[in-house]
Amino acid sequence: MTEILTQDNIPLRYVIQGSGPTIVFVLGYGMTLDEWPGQMISVLASSFRVILYNHRGISGVMNPSVKFTIPQGAQDLHDLISQLADGPVHIVGYSMGGMIGLEFTIRYPELVDHLVLISTDCGGSECVPADDRVIEEMGMEPADLDAYLERAGRLLLTDSFRKQHQDPMSWFVDHGEVADPRSIMEQYDALATWKGVYSDLHVIRKPVLVITGDRDIVTPPQNATIIADAIPGAERVVVEDAAHGLIFQEPVRVGEMISRFLT
Repeated sequence: MTEILTQDNIPLRYVIQGSGPTIVFVLGYGMTLDEWPGQMISVLASSFRVILYNHRGISGVMNPSVKFTIPQGAQDLHDLISQLADGPVHIVGYSMGGMIGLEFTIRYPELVDHLVLISTDCGGSECVPADDRVIEEMGMEPADLDAYLERAGRLLLTDSFRKQHQDPMSWFVDHGEVADPRSIMEQYDALATWKGVYSDLHVIRKPVLVITGDRDIVTPPQNATIIADAIPGAERVVVEDAAHGLIFQEPVRVGEMISRFLT
């Protein structure tokens, strides 16, 4: 297992694929680095040096005095980039990872080349939240694998996708390490307490691509418009008949979209 240590000595597992300009992928809520769609990563690793890493606590090593928060996630990302990259990098943040990407870009603009935000929001009172039932369901711990897949499919995928792919085991084909449940609860609390960055979005002067699915019930697609309108020059792409998990529904398409933007 390859790791870097944060400033408070928490190990963050990482892997590197490909060569070229560096892209750092920032995980969404409850994910591990093994869950990034392999097809999407392969598209980018053919031209880029791709770094995938785990957030603090995912592998079970936690610091009770330094909990996971969105700003702390940005600090951990800084620690990772400082040790693994030479100069500015491209950041790709999915869902919660997009929130961390925004915090990071505002705090450390000198370390960012391009920023790609997928299925995310800016937090605070300006964002459009999910329905209460969706938020409540995200905080529950499923009883078993079948229940987990059923919930994930309902929240992250469209009805049409699930009808075309009736075997739940085909929905999320890339997996490995399982996230420590305690870290997932810390992430849930981090999402609930994040104050957001809407008032600072106008200071971002980097090329930004905002991607959303038009059927996203976790992060409603209006959030992409809010972010893109607030960041000077930002581009917005709406993927039709795609939900919050559009990276799982359209991995190759999303990979190609990112590659075109970065080049």
